[in-house]
Amino acid sequence: MSESPRDRWDRIRRTPSVPAALSYDEAVEVLVDCNPEEFYDSIVALARPSHGELLQAMPYSADLPFHNPGCIMVEPEPADVETVRLYARGSFPNFDKVLMSVFDAPKHDHLWNEVYLRLMHGGSNIALVTNHGQIVDIAVVLGGVVCAMCRKDRRYGVLGNQAHLDELAPRLNLLVSRMVATRQAFGVPGVSVLSTFCRTFLSIPQTVSRRRAKLDPNLTRASNIVMRKHLADQLAQGGQLLAMAASGSQDLSLAAGLAHRVRAAWRARQGEERDEGESLHLQPLQKGTMSMMIACEYVLPVSVSFDPAHPCAVLGQLTAVSDEDDCHRVMEWIAGAHERETGIASVYHRHEDDLLSQVRAALSRR
Repeated sequence: MSESPRDRWDRIRRTPSVPAALSYDEAVEVLVDCNPEEFYDSIVALARPSHGELLQAMPYSADLPFHNPGCIMVEPEPADVETVRLYARGSFPNFDKVLMSVFDAPKHDHLWNEVYLRLMHGGSNIALVTNHGQIVDIAVVLGGVVCAMCRKDRRYGVLGNQAHLDELAPRLNLLVSRMVATRQAFGVPGVSVLSTFCRTFLSIPQTVSRRRAKLDPNLTRASNIVMRKHLADQLAQGGQLLAMAASGSQDLSLAAGLAHRVRAAWRARQGEERDEGESLHLQPLQKGTMSMMIACEYVLPVSVSFDPAHPCAVLGQLTAVSDEDDCHRVMEWIAGAHERETGIASVYHRHEDDLLSQVRAALSRR
């Protein structure tokens, strides 16, 4: 007898990947007791200078629910597909040329049919996974999924069913950095933009970003415990798509002028001489990220680059994952697809190896 989404998630969650942390009730208490404005200011520190082009800072407001430390999920308020397309084009001007030209290709009709049936009728959970080059990439990719699946002329099955955003949005979930709750885009709070087509879960990064911002680890832990409980409850319903940029931190792009510093490591790792060109390094998956991918049962991988000099979008096949090795192999596929499409040497690091350390060191000296 196959596992239900609830049983599958509970089994994954019972497998400890980190030392015992706060209970859910204790985590809620930590968030209730903290100063909301101070917590908000600490989250603001997660923003990078590059976020300022599209995502502008916004002041703390007690009137906005998602500025409350205890708010870790924002429910969808579906608009219409043209609104989603408008926001996606505003975030990524080449949205139609780069992304939708791929997503709307006839060769992917069967894929969207399978995704639709699994979500709407099969009760399956699907993780939509991309590499993470820019803060908006996973949201734009999910917007592309919405536009592709809700296309007016797309039909599902011989009965000619259509997908409508008001029915699809409650099944679409986006996991983003809580920093997004401190930003506005197009004069609208960033979270409100996302709510036009999906449910948003707010997470605090566990990697370099959190350490750089000097966030209180206890608050970080409490916020993520509460978030994961609500996410688990949502996935337990089945028929959910969870979109996430799985590297957990932005990919590291090494420019040509720095490549010679890691050339020897490339040769030792790959057994070949690499040109002194650009390279892209996808950072290791975190344990929690892999748990979510495994709990979802299926993964839909997408390799993207929004770099105007090397744009690409590659849509993979729906893939069943059952362990951490499967998750790593999915990321290796994403890196390989990125290299094939852009010509940029791309590698996924399964763990914090010497090459990744050298890349970080080279970038820190720029």
